[in-house]
Amino acid sequence: MVVVIVLVQVKAGTSSAAFAEIEKVKDIQHVHMVTGPYDIIAYADIPVKAGFRKLVEDIHDAPGVERTETCMAI
Repeated sequence: MVVVIVLVQVKAGTSSAAFAEIEKVKDIQHVHMVTGPYDIIAYADIPVKAGFRKLVEDIHDAPGVERTETCMAI
């Protein structure tokens, strides 16, 4: 299992809509709205590293997502 943490920046006024869609993404375990330079933090468990690209693409498909920074736990 690969633990992935995704830091998400969204356009102003779209946090709730982005949160709702990110929460539905396959393999997402937890999603939090946060303060600071990012608006949302999502935690995922993916079975293999090969699923990483799909996970990030699905998060970018959420409304208002402008930028992500992704970390894999080691």
